[in-house]
Amino acid sequence: MTANEERRQSQVFGEVAEIYHRYRPEYPQSLFEWIIRTCEPSATDLVVDVGCGTGKASGPLLRHGFEVLGLEPDPEMAGIAHREFEEFDLFSIDEYTFEDWPKVDRKAGLVIAGQSWHWTDPEDRFQRAASILKPGGWLCLFWNRPEYEKQEFDATVNRIYNEVAPELKNTLFSVCLPGSKAAITADTPTQEIDMSGLFEPVQELQISWEIEITTHHHIQSLRTQSDHRMLEPDKRNKLFCRLAEAINSFGGTYKQTFTTHAYAAKLSV
Repeated sequence: MTANEERRQSQVFGEVAEIYHRYRPEYPQSLFEWIIRTCEPSATDLVVDVGCGTGKASGPLLRHGFEVLGLEPDPEMAGIAHREFEEFDLFSIDEYTFEDWPKVDRKAGLVIAGQSWHWTDPEDRFQRAASILKPGGWLCLFWNRPEYEKQEFDATVNRIYNEVAPELKNTLFSVCLPGSKAAITADTPTQEIDMSGLFEPVQELQISWEIEITTHHHIQSLRTQSDHRMLEPDKRNKLFCRLAEAINSFGGTYKQTFTTHAYAAKLSV
């Protein structure tokens, strides 16, 4: 994939911003309790939410009383965040990518990236985060990952993908909700943070949780996956119709386990 293609793919979420807001998985409340306990942001610290989308990570921190500035380049996604948090005087949003955001005078006590770090530039993203943080500030990266669990409809669904959209080759996650995209360039997220040489030892968290997913929820979630959005509309619609028929034929609902992975590190320079 070229840089231009990846940039274009990273900007398709606004096409389905309302669906994204409604159907993308939330984060467990215990994640934010861990972030606050581990990173210990003060009541006056600024929190910068990189790629905040519609505000799924901003909201819990706002409700804990923290000031949050979201970075979101897509105007449709940013518009929903504005709408959802208009009651909070401590929320603002800048329609910039992480890389293009102008330097500001005020440093952040905490920089977070929920489900968005893989869209940042791996060449200098840790240096960029360090330039935004105040001395002793924290960087916290987290994402939901679907756990692969055998479902009755797996073979049928995989056959449909092979017939209709063979270019989507990652069949392991073809029946899962968004969240399987890798966010790192090293063997582990901890190793990548350590390799930057900018942060103290990484603190890690994993939380497993389960939700019940209907056929409608499954298809709506697929509508927000960037690789599915890159398909030609006719092919995408055909794929979704056949997937819906297949999942319905096996009862129309299933249970899916997610694991929320989080990595937090204190600035050391």
